[in-house]
Amino acid sequence: MLDALSTLPPDAPLVFQTNAGPIRGGYHVTEWRQNQTQSIDCGARKTDWTEAILQLLDGSGGRHMTVGRFVTILGQSIRHVDGLADSPFQVEFAPGNAGLRLYRPEAPRQGDEAVTLQLTESAALCKPAQQALAGVVAAGCCGAA
Repeated sequence: MLDALSTLPPDAPLVFQTNAGPIRGGYHVTEWRQNQTQSIDCGARKTDWTEAILQLLDGSGGRHMTVGRFVTILGQSIRHVDGLADSPFQVEFAPGNAGLRLYRPEAPRQGDEAVTLQLTESAALCKPAQQALAGVVAAGCCGAA
């Protein structure tokens, strides 16, 4: 993400867009965090992974953060949190700061007046079933027997 954003105009507003519309200007980057997770899926398989989470606080209006400011925050975060640059990331955001949701970011798009980062809501999934659909042999409650 840092590489993609670094090529865009630093003074352009960065607008995060959900299916419900753009996140209001004045939003705040509350944290970048890296989570190391261990889980057991419904097929009784243990999985370990690392992911990064960007949490945004809804704004009260006003101006959107610039691409340059966001790149600075992301760059500082990467320098201080080992492995952050290599971790897939998702975005946490709560419209009106209530009802926290998890989103998958798409690649940034440069428009005439702003850079837009589309956020798609995440959904619950069954890993064995998802892997079975991808052609990986899976066993368990949802996988291919």
